[in-house]
Amino acid sequence: MFDRVLYVTSQKQDEKGFVMDLAREHNSTVLMTALITKTCRSRLPTESLTRSEVRREEEERRCWEDLYALEQEFKAAGIRSSVVVHESDLDGLLSVVTSTHCNLVVLAAGVLADRNYVIPEELLANLPCPIIVTQSG
Repeated sequence: MFDRVLYVTSQKQDEKGFVMDLAREHNSTVLMTALITKTCRSRLPTESLTRSEVRREEEERRCWEDLYALEQEFKAAGIRSSVVVHESDLDGLLSVVTSTHCNLVVLAAGVLADRNYVIPEELLANLPCPIIVTQSG
């Protein structure tokens, strides 16, 4: 039923077990990505522009390292998986979903924190597949 699942992770990855079970049940390939939020791009009032850039680059590097480690964990569990390198925020999620031809999106609730845990109506109206928002614990 769900051949390709797009797993949009949060830093906590609390939903990892849910996604693994889902993938096993449906023999799915899991495509993993993370959204770079606006908070990662914003500069703190007390930091210089250079420090802000260094912080943003460190956060992005950690994000990709976490994704590749997660991919290895899924593969070690016998689940087909791949990292989708697509830098985007929540507004660009539709583009990621359509370009990867996914049948399901699993979105960690933590990704929605900057938007008061609300998915944009335009995104919901245009998604070509179901979306599951997992509760971070």
